[in-house]
Amino acid sequence: MNILSVIAPLILVALLGFVLCKSNKLNKSQLDALSKFTFFYSIPAFLFYQMANADFSGMMDPKFFAGFYLPLLCCYLLAGLGNYFFHKKYRKNYPASAVFALGASYSNTVIVGLPVLLMVIGEQVVALVFLIITFHSTLLFGLTSAIAARGQAPEQTGSENTSADTSPGSAPKRNNFDWQGFFKQTFNNPLIISILSGLVFNLLAIPLPGVILDALVLLGKPAITLALFILGASLAYYRVRNEINFIMLASIFKLLVLPGLVYVAALYLFRLEPMIITVLVILSASPIGVNAYLIAKMQEVHQETLAGAVVVSTVMSVFTIPAWLWLLG
Repeated sequence: MNILSVIAPLILVALLGFVLCKSNKLNKSQLDALSKFTFFYSIPAFLFYQMANADFSGMMDPKFFAGFYLPLLCCYLLAGLGNYFFHKKYRKNYPASAVFALGASYSNTVIVGLPVLLMVIGEQVVALVFLIITFHSTLLFGLTSAIAARGQAPEQTGSENTSADTSPGSAPKRNNFDWQGFFKQTFNNPLIISILSGLVFNLLAIPLPGVILDALVLLGKPAITLALFILGASLAYYRVRNEINFIMLASIFKLLVLPGLVYVAALYLFRLEPMIITVLVILSASPIGVNAYLIAKMQEVHQETLAGAVVVSTVMSVFTIPAWLWLLG
C-alpha cells in the first residue's frame, strides 16, 4: 500500500494556497471571505450529509466507543496540562490550553483515516468509521468550548489576566463556570450544529427531498479541498518557527501517544477483534484535522501552532501510519 498516494495530494493543495498567498495572488481579505464560506457553509453541509446518511445498524457495541474515546480524553488532558504549565506565552491560559489539547488529539478521520482503511480493509469499514467518529467533533469541540468559556469569564470584567491572577476579588469569578459562554460557543459552532443535526435526522429517519440532498452534496464537495487550501494559505501569515517546539509536541501526541494509548486499550483492556483494533488505531493515528485549526482561528489563540502542526503531522504520517500498520500486522 502506498500511503504517499493518499497524503501527497493533501500536501499539494495546501502548498498551492501557501504559494498564492506568499506571492500576493490572494490577499488577506479574500482569504478571510473564503474561510467564512468554508467554515460556515461548505464543511457543515458535508458533515450533515455524511451523518444523515451513515448506516450504524448492528455496530452499537460500547467497547468500540470506550476503546477509542477513553484514550482520546486521556491524550486531550495530558496535552492540555502540558500547555497550561509549560507554554511561555499561554501558560495558565484556559482557551489556549484547550485549543492545544484539541490539536494534539483531533484526527483527520475523513480525509486521511477513512481512505487508508478503505485501502487496507475495504468498504466494510465505512459504517464502523462513521459510528466511531459520530461524536468525535462534538465531544472535542464541546469540551474545548467549555474550557475556553471558563477561561474567558474573568476577561468580561475588563481587567487584565495578570490582575485577575493577583486580585483577591477576582478569584470567585474565575471559579464560576460561564454557562452562557459555554452554550454560546458550543451551539453557535456550525460544525457541531451540522453533526448533531445530521445525527438527529439519521436516528429519526427523517427523509429529505432529493433536491435538498443534491444541493448538500454540491455544497459539501469542495469542503475538504477548501479547508486544506485555507490551511496552506494561512501559513503565509504566521511565523511557524516561533512555535516549533509545541508544533512537534502536538504532532508527537497525535501520531504516537494517542494511537499507542488506543492500541493498548483496545487490545489489552477491551480485547477487541483485530479488524476493530486496526480501525481504531488508524483513525487515532491520522494526522491532525484541519478543523482544529479553524477552531484555533475562532478562539484567536495558537493559530500558528495548529496551522504548523496540521502540516507537520500530515507529512510525518507518511511514515508513522505505515509503521502502525506494520505493528498491527
